[in-house]
Amino acid sequence: LKHESAWRSMAWLLVVISLALNLRPSLTAISPLLNDIRTGVGLGFQMAGLLTTLPVVCMGLVALLSAQIEARLGEGRGIACGLLCILLAGAARGVVDHSLLLLLTALLAGLGIALIQVLVPGLIKRRFAGRVAMAMGLYSAALMGGGGLAAWLSPQLAQRTGHWQMGLAVWALPALLALLIWLRTPWREAQALAVDQGLRRF
Repeated sequence: LKHESAWRSMAWLLVVISLALNLRPSLTAISPLLNDIRTGVGLGFQMAGLLTTLPVVCMGLVALLSAQIEARLGEGRGIACGLLCILLAGAARGVVDHSLLLLLTALLAGLGIALIQVLVPGLIKRRFAGRVAMAMGLYSAALMGGGGLAAWLSPQLAQRTGHWQMGLAVWALPALLALLIWLRTPWREAQALAVDQGLRRF
């Protein structure tokens, strides 16, 4: 049983890391490509700033509604929806050629990031009781690592392909992988555990 429990913990760590890796590339891939983006779609400096501002605003608004979102969507569907938003935003950036559409991808990515960010801490607290600090540390490290990787890799991909869109669209791939991992994760069990714990409080 201990061996099985260890494997389950490792599997959940993989899930948490895969989620965290997707929470910053949509933001950090923008800055090193900003001049190419502005030239490509005709964005002014103020409008270009919205590419990183809109997701942050979205995160703040969703955080205020975190309790309602978890109650309405639940952990499983909420995180799946978040990954799908990030995936669609990344894929759309591969073909976008209009400033307004690009801003809509920023809003969509921000919504996806926000949904995951408000739900993952609860998942960690339930899945890693007694080891929350360790799991949160790995989550934070993966989150920052994903952001750093995107800032470094995106301009190189754009330069090699000759298209700035590719430097942004590539981050749809880890979102797709994380979504596939999540859909194979027994998150319904986690939700059942949460409901059971809530009932016990009464």
